Amino acid sequence: MIDQYLLRYFLAVAENGNFSRAAKAVSVTQPTLSAGIAKLERELGARLFDRDRQGVALTPAGSRFLVRARRIAAEYEHALVELSEVQDPTLLRIGILGTIPTRTVEGLLEAHRALGSSEALEILDGGERDLAERLERGRIDVALTVVRAHHTRFHPDVLARERYMMVLPKDHPLAGESEVMAEQLARDRMALRRHCEALPEINRFFIARGVRPRFVLKTTSDERVLAIARAGAGVGMMPECFAEPSVRFVPVKDFELTREIGLLHASDAHIAQAHSSPFIALVRRHYGKE
Repeated sequence: MIDQYLLRYFLAVAENGNFSRAAKAVSVTQPTLSAGIAKLERELGARLFDRDRQGVALTPAGSRFLVRARRIAAEYEHALVELSEVQDPTLLRIGILGTIPTRTVEGLLEAHRALGSSEALEILDGGERDLAERLERGRIDVALTVVRAHHTRFHPDVLARERYMMVLPKDHPLAGESEVMAEQLARDRMALRRHCEALPEINRFFIARGVRPRFVLKTTSDERVLAIARAGAGVGMMPECFAEPSVRFVPVKDFELTREIGLLHASDAHIAQAHSSPFIALVRRHYGKE
């Protein structure tokens, strides 16, 4: 019987075409990965990869095994989801997108505690891709995250559509405007949200208008971006849900991109769990859905 971790190693090498990148993808050292592939080849009695200075390539035997390995891996993931299906209805394992404001999460937790509900929460803070992968593997029941067109398998429940807006210091010359143009910000120092889901689109938008921002901060902390604006040290671009009285949020002319925030579910059974969850009811109420 082939160990599951060996299949993961094999698929990582096949998909990356390089042992170094594959090792990073499965979070092991390259020697560990190489030893695992060698063990798999011994167990199968066949060489799976040809190795040279340019990388690795599947042998004919490796190509045949790849089809079966992907099928086995998919069945394993499906089994994990089935086994995880609402074994404890009093426990909600929820993933929350890291760019949902902390004050929003805090308010939801306070309200949930005030209910005196017997529902226990297990919260995972993560990025968009990480949460989707954990849903796929049945590691969490539901996620409050960005909803994409390809998320149909997670039975999305869209709760809100949010604009991306410029956050400006209160005394910024443009703080009183109903909207600003990208060109008007060319001389401002920018706080860059490195974790922003829309970062590529934002970069292209500014560059297309001849604006190449000078950065005062590059960070994965939304609070630090707000702090930069509060201090008058720079500007940033954030979802409008972060708006607060200490700064000014102003739309950017012609930047139409929005993000949809909603609930994604690991399976049909988890939809029913979400519908009966006191915490999810609070989430829906926060976004004006109940």
